[in-house]
Amino acid sequence: MAGAVVAGAAAVVMVVAVGLGQVDPAGVVIGGGFGLAGLLLGVQARRWQDSDAAGLADRLAADVARAETAAWRGLLGGSDRTIDVPFVHRPAPAHEASGAAGAGTLREVAVYYRRLRPGRMVVTGAPGAGKTVLAVHLMLLLLQDRAPGDAVPVRLPLTGFDPGRHKPEHTLEERIAAHLTATYQLRRRAATALVAARKILPVLDGLDEMDADPEPGFASRAARALEAVNAYQQGTTKGGIVLTCRTMAYSALEALRVWAQDAARIELQSLDAATAWDFLTSRVTDTVRWEGVLDALVANPAGALARGLSTPWRLTLAATVYEQRDPDTGTHPRHPDELLDPALNTPEKVRDHLLGLFIPSAARAAAGSRGHDPASVRAWLTTLARYLDHNATTGRTLGGQALPSTDIRLDQLWPLADYRWIRVAVTALTVPVTLAVTIVGLVWNPPFPPLLVLLIAPAVLALRAWVRPQIKRSSPMAAPHRLALGVARDVADSFMWSFVFFAFLALLGGFLAGLNAQSELLHGIAIGFLFAPVGVYFSILAEARFWVRVVAGTVTGCAFGLYAWLGSFFELPANGLGSGLRIGVELGLQAGVMAGVAFGAIALFVSGEAGLWYVALLLSTRQGSGRWLPWRLAGFLDWCCNAGLMRPAGIAYQFRHRELQDFLARTVP
Repeated sequence: MAGAVVAGAAAVVMVVAVGLGQVDPAGVVIGGGFGLAGLLLGVQARRWQDSDAAGLADRLAADVARAETAAWRGLLGGSDRTIDVPFVHRPAPAHEASGAAGAGTLREVAVYYRRLRPGRMVVTGAPGAGKTVLAVHLMLLLLQDRAPGDAVPVRLPLTGFDPGRHKPEHTLEERIAAHLTATYQLRRRAATALVAARKILPVLDGLDEMDADPEPGFASRAARALEAVNAYQQGTTKGGIVLTCRTMAYSALEALRVWAQDAARIELQSLDAATAWDFLTSRVTDTVRWEGVLDALVANPAGALARGLSTPWRLTLAATVYEQRDPDTGTHPRHPDELLDPALNTPEKVRDHLLGLFIPSAARAAAGSRGHDPASVRAWLTTLARYLDHNATTGRTLGGQALPSTDIRLDQLWPLADYRWIRVAVTALTVPVTLAVTIVGLVWNPPFPPLLVLLIAPAVLALRAWVRPQIKRSSPMAAPHRLALGVARDVADSFMWSFVFFAFLALLGGFLAGLNAQSELLHGIAIGFLFAPVGVYFSILAEARFWVRVVAGTVTGCAFGLYAWLGSFFELPANGLGSGLRIGVELGLQAGVMAGVAFGAIALFVSGEAGLWYVALLLSTRQGSGRWLPWRLAGFLDWCCNAGLMRPAGIAYQFRHRELQDFLARTVP
């Protein structure tokens, strides 16, 4: 992009110089031709690279394998021990995939999947049954035996997918491409090419989390998502997919005659006492400490303890809580015999007992040098869980889109705070910067009217303080894991481009003034061409559609060009080429610094509106507000992922398990 802009600016200078008789036209044509050819070849080479779906898939596979291996270990509580969960095949009412066996286990799920024609599978089960673990396990097995050019399994959450709004970005193909762009930093053209060539095996996680109702109806988002899945084709057959959903939600949809067609549905089974016994003995380091629990499982396989530990998630919880060791002494702070307490006489009480101990255990185990107080961790996570639960129970929307009930995205989290406090915080952030830019614009007389800055400052203040940003799927601050770095990048980028354009603009003014002080019309046209990319650039930051960016750039360029023609933008003495170039450099530096500050502020407050409101969120969620969050929220969520309390979901975060989120939402810290 930078090369193209510089080349275009140089071309303007050459054209102007040719018009003034200072350059050999033949040299301009030959040099310009070679330059344009080089530029076109570079662009074409990038397009060819982006369209090489097989090569792109091979490079993507390595990134996916690294990410999902880390996610797999996180789901297993930092261990590599899996439970060989059994599953059975549940035939669909019609349009069934061929090759589905009657039963299988987690360890042989890849063999089971490869037999399906087409490669479409739905994984169902009870809460905590291990649906996501099985899906990730399948992905890693497929990646392990993947041949060059084969499809790459990519997991993406369904919570933000809304195919019922009839917009291009809400088709399944566009959703997959957007996920590849946001999560794996692929260029949009490359992501689209991969999806079009069906080099992506979408692993759609959490169909049941799309709606607040545990039994979604015919008009639900989950039902529309299944319609999109059924429309996903690969030539003359259905495209390959893997889908996870709770049994209750999927059965409710199936009763309404809505299901994933040409797919084999498998249902994970509850673990019996013998399987739980096998897992614990393979996971723990001292089976003697667990003898009481193991004996209780064998003696009463239908009791509260056995039923409370009947899912992989609960068994992992138990192992995490009671296998924790003091980092200094190596002793175990808690003993598994606590699970034998007569008060834990229902599976729900066993569940809540483990969940109540999980956060302190995980926090102490992951503390290290950057540890957080377990009580603070519990309070912060409770704030987030209650926000998500409130979205789920009320169905709150913003800009026509439902607020997430499981995903935590930093640029979409500001509705958690009261709008009044957010506006106060935004005003407090905006006023000093806008006033500073205005004062600098008045004191330091730049080569463009200070009136423009005077008009910009109150407009920015009003917009940012009182206009709520809409939820966007690909905003510049879509994943502000490092907010300060993102803001600094925006400001530095704005300064660089502003300096380049304004410095070159001033150089051109000096060049023209030194040769022909009366060429104001030609001067204005040249300035118009130079300002067109500026308008396009800042409209790109505003995320307008392509045609809007073109119109905005053209209008901006024409406006500044007209002003330069009518108002004599630069009033430079015609003292020769040397004097013109010297004055041009001086004005270029002056204009570049001023424009960098001004447009940097505009970029921060206009294009980076999500970042600004995120800072306002942090200011509005202090201790005592009833919505307490840490200052370094992104760093805290990353720490939670390392501690096993959270898990990454694309550019968002999710609680390690929905049971943990629900527990925090309904209990008092």
